[in-house]
Amino acid sequence: MPSQKSAAVAAVGQAIRGLREERGHSQEAFAAIAGLDRSYYGAIERGEFNVTIDTLVKIASSLGVPASELLQRAGL
Repeated sequence: MPSQKSAAVAAVGQAIRGLREERGHSQEAFAAIAGLDRSYYGAIERGEFNVTIDTLVKIASSLGVPASELLQRAGL
């Protein structure tokens, strides 16, 4: 199992989770919407994986926000 990378990675994961929950999606349903494997997506939310810019943009787009909003919500 991957370990937590950093406080920034954890903050981004929490920001993604918060927005997903605000939108009313389950983790599994949202992973499908975003075209990501459910277990990989869950690890992103838990701060276990440092996402690439491409993946961050894909997630943000699926949430209907710019990637910059996710970073703002994460305090970065």
